[in-house]
Amino acid sequence: MKPRTITPRSAGAELFTDPRTRALLSHTGSTTCLLERLLEERVNVHTMEVSRAAVDRTCPEAAAPLGLPAAAPVLVRRTTLAVARHQVSRNLVLAPLGRLPWAERLLRSCDTPLGPHLPQPHERHPLGLGLDSWGPGRAAVSRWYLVIDPGSARPALFIRETFNPDLFDPSTTCP
Repeated sequence: MKPRTITPRSAGAELFTDPRTRALLSHTGSTTCLLERLLEERVNVHTMEVSRAAVDRTCPEAAAPLGLPAAAPVLVRRTTLAVARHQVSRNLVLAPLGRLPWAERLLRSCDTPLGPHLPQPHERHPLGLGLDSWGPGRAAVSRWYLVIDPGSARPALFIRETFNPDLFDPSTTCP
């Protein structure tokens, strides 16, 4: 698998040539709702995994933003979002175990999109965007962010979304 290349948030979505890709990467609301508008189809959730693991064994770059030591336990949820004919995205969501019961309950609700069920009002804090691997030799756009708990202002969820390059072109203006 090709190593992930991180484009700093300050570089922004404007580096991507496709307007739909730019809209997706710069969107700050529910990804599921935006995907349904862009694709004009209902998006379905397919859960691949819900498990417990140490953050450093699952996604080491999530430890610092979540305020966790490397070996801290997290609840891991891996899903795909799909429409009738295409897989739309692959998603990794982490919640620190024992921090916020609502976050753990939400990750365990296997076939439910997260966005529409987050507590309101909540904040999404962008961490980065860039390119990831969709498969051998296929780049895909990816973004990662935190969902901040409205009650405690603590990081509740780390989310990394990688989007199907057949639907969201990863081409950039950079050589």
